[in-house]
Amino acid sequence: MRTKGTAGRSTFTQRKRRDQLMDCMVDAIVEVGFDRASVGEVARRAGVSKGVVTYHFPAKDDLIYEVVAQIFDSIKAFLEERLGGTSPERFVADYISAWVDYYRAHTRYMLAIREIWSNFRGEDGELRFGGQAVAGELAIVQHVLELGQANGSLGGFSARVMAVSIKAALDALLAQLADDPELDLEAYGAELVCLFERATRKT
Repeated sequence: MRTKGTAGRSTFTQRKRRDQLMDCMVDAIVEVGFDRASVGEVARRAGVSKGVVTYHFPAKDDLIYEVVAQIFDSIKAFLEERLGGTSPERFVADYISAWVDYYRAHTRYMLAIREIWSNFRGEDGELRFGGQAVAGELAIVQHVLELGQANGSLGGFSARVMAVSIKAALDALLAQLADDPELDLEAYGAELVCLFERATRKT
């Protein structure tokens, strides 16, 4: 029979192994691409057998979903900390700057998400993740922009179109970063802030 302490150590060890396997999957996706990031590739990188991987994650899909959940949790915590007290008139600059800083601090996460978004398909051939995955974030951005318009701090524009445009610009920045790891994120982010502050300011 396991003692309480032994069970606790076992749970800790399993959690550490799962974290290691997820990290190996992120690295594999970034370095060799989604299709080649197989269970076998993860096992090789972790220095374990494929059976160890499938013990924790029965299939590649299970591992991918856990990686996405982990990255989304990281993004959510980061943005909430950075944007929790932001006013509507400062939101555009703070939102863009927060995302740019996240790109800088967690580049491998974002490059992995980009690969997953473009290549993770179901048996029917449809992409597993689409617009619905960012619908909640877009709704929040739209709502804050509408608050700024209501209190008179922002100008007249379609809050929905602006929210989608800002998100699309950030996605384009990620594509640039994927092509050029030496990209000056600070300068690029500053340009985006200027662009969208001009587009949203009250004239």
